[in-house]
Amino acid sequence: MRFFPWLLCSLLLTPVSVLAAAPITLCENAWHDPVRRRTVPVRIRVPAGAAKLPVILFSHGLGGSLDAGAIWAQGWAEAGFAVVNVQHPGSDSAIFGKPGFKSALGGDQLMARAGDIQFVIGELGRRVIEGTCDLKRIDMARIGMAGHSFGAQTVQAIAGQQFLFVMEPPMSDPRVRAAIGFSPSPPLIGSPAEAFARIRIPFLSITGTEDAVPSVYPVTALQRQEPFRMMPPGDKFLLVLNGATHEMLAGQLSPTMLNGEPPVHIRNTVIAISVAFWRAMLQADKPALQWLQNPAELRAGLSAGDIFEARLTPPPSPPKAPLSP
Repeated sequence: MRFFPWLLCSLLLTPVSVLAAAPITLCENAWHDPVRRRTVPVRIRVPAGAAKLPVILFSHGLGGSLDAGAIWAQGWAEAGFAVVNVQHPGSDSAIFGKPGFKSALGGDQLMARAGDIQFVIGELGRRVIEGTCDLKRIDMARIGMAGHSFGAQTVQAIAGQQFLFVMEPPMSDPRVRAAIGFSPSPPLIGSPAEAFARIRIPFLSITGTEDAVPSVYPVTALQRQEPFRMMPPGDKFLLVLNGATHEMLAGQLSPTMLNGEPPVHIRNTVIAISVAFWRAMLQADKPALQWLQNPAELRAGLSAGDIFEARLTPPPSPPKAPLSP
């Protein structure tokens, strides 16, 4: 495979086999929100060391659990980020396969999910320890969020997506500085341009040429590129993986409804590009940012059929010369 070794050299990353040797502390609990009378399960990964850490929250898709995104979460933790997987009661694995399963893809559950994320961010700033995980190491000024499918819609809401109906309290959260949407979605009704006009934080959209589940949600693989194209320019990126299905992008080791564990090419490409994104946006890593913003070499290293695009803030126009009298 030509892509990943080249990328490791370019970004000075460490191979996965070496990263895996570094211990990751894993903690799990269910945090109770007394205001909303809601208990939110969390799974926390903290890299070894004593330094302050950026933190990434991960939101699962419809019918998911703390196991969703495990591949991505482990890769990010091995790269030096604290990662918190969040499970959303009401749209998690407890309802999978039950009558009315798809009805959970509604505004009420989306608002509950956004509330879960806001609550967990607050708890990360309040708690000092969870089991053997030292939460004091988390840098609350460097928060990222990622999610898959319904989790990507949750990311979009947290990042500032606008809706036709008024959301109270607001779902957006300015504490989140950068976001990744796996299998993002445009709104089913209304203007995508208006929906995404206020998402101004850095955003990486990750999708695939086979990224559709029409029996659950009527969005095509091509439509999953719309959020990227409709967001305002400025550190917006799109990765389209040839052959990637919806379930592969869930990043889950245990079987899912389509049993789509990502193959090596997809797994390594996603981890490498997402780590570069997090480093650029949460750690001010200039080489990583330059690599993302000048992606000619990046594209050359992709596998056949993969696509990478960037929508950057255009440089300011030079001042016009004054008119001659």
